[in-house]
Amino acid sequence: MSSADPQPPPSLGATVVGLYALLPSEFTAARNAAAADAGRAGDKDLAKRIKALPKPSTAAWLVNLLAHRQREDLDQVLELGAALREAQEDLDQKQLRRLSTERQRLLRAIVRQARDLASELDHPVSESLAAEAEQTLWAAMTDPSAAEAVASGQLVRSLAASGWEEVDLDGAVADPDSIAHGAGGRAGAGAGAGRVGAAKDKGGSQDSSAGRLRQAEARRAVRKAQADLEEAAAAEHTAQEALDAAQREVDEAAGRRDELTDEIDELRERIRQLEREVATVDRRSGKLERERDHARRAARAARRAAEKARQKLADAQDAADAGN
Repeated sequence: MSSADPQPPPSLGATVVGLYALLPSEFTAARNAAAADAGRAGDKDLAKRIKALPKPSTAAWLVNLLAHRQREDLDQVLELGAALREAQEDLDQKQLRRLSTERQRLLRAIVRQARDLASELDHPVSESLAAEAEQTLWAAMTDPSAAEAVASGQLVRSLAASGWEEVDLDGAVADPDSIAHGAGGRAGAGAGAGRVGAAKDKGGSQDSSAGRLRQAEARRAVRKAQADLEEAAAAEHTAQEALDAAQREVDEAAGRRDELTDEIDELRERIRQLEREVATVDRRSGKLERERDHARRAARAARRAAEKARQKLADAQDAADAGN
């Protein structure tokens, strides 16, 4: 094939990876250009699929930004989510409390990093959108399939968690087929449940009333743990809102202080300018006072000379009158 032959278009997966790493303001033009390139290369189906790729919401873009530019930090969040799910399955309340505290700290830190990065890219996001991104990350921590969707870096919309239930991922990912394990996590869980069910069927006849009682107690413990977690999450949300409000007030106070400091600096500069003007006026006043004193001495000398001249004139007139 000669160098003039058209190059084959990239795969949908490769195109998606590139598009969802872009800024929201760059997405539409880049998507349309990629679709046009695929069409010119003769792959009409690929062109159609690329053209249909939706622009991500701002909150989804913020999470994608972490997947593309803060991968290690995002992996740390997802690994903590796996540990939380394991503690939840084991009903380890002490571990859940410890990991929940770590989750709060880690989520706040990574969302703050994402907002800082977005600002550096001249695309700042509001607190409400940052909260939506944080909720998406929490959803990824509760559900392994949601974790894989977030890790793909191709979210189209934000996600929401409902306790530890499966997260709704319908229409959440640009190219679900490119996520290798997206369906496997839940399928594996279902297969595991089937194996457990089979084991129960096999040994069902041997279950004692004590065993059924233990199972009932375990289910009650799960429900109580779930209720406790939801209550704690609500309390956390309220506390976070109070913290955010307090932080806004602190930021406003700091901003006002900066304004006042700027005014003080301006006033100090004005004072220095006025002091320079006063010094200039003082120098001129001193010069004018010296000139005035000199003029006063000259006037006194002139008055004395005039008095002497008048006296001489009077004496001369007296002498002339006496001679007559």
